[in-house]
Amino acid sequence: MNRILLLHGAIGAKDQFGVLQELLSADMEVHTMNFTGHGGGEISDDPFTIDMFARDIIAYLDSNQIVEVNIFGYSMG
Repeated sequence: MNRILLLHGAIGAKDQFGVLQELLSADMEVHTMNFTGHGGGEISDDPFTIDMFARDIIAYLDSNQIVEVNIFGYSMG
């Protein structure tokens, strides 16, 4: 089965993808995540950077043992 990771934009959260996740889940394994400091998560002392968010994605993929995934995002996602 195909997998997709949905990435929210600036000041967004994974909860914004509820309807899209439901629609896509009939045909794909759908994943969502919150970037550091988003969706009620702990805010880092480090400034937000694209490198930080890239590390968030890699950590999510590693922790879920995902090797291949399609990615959809908007804004910074």
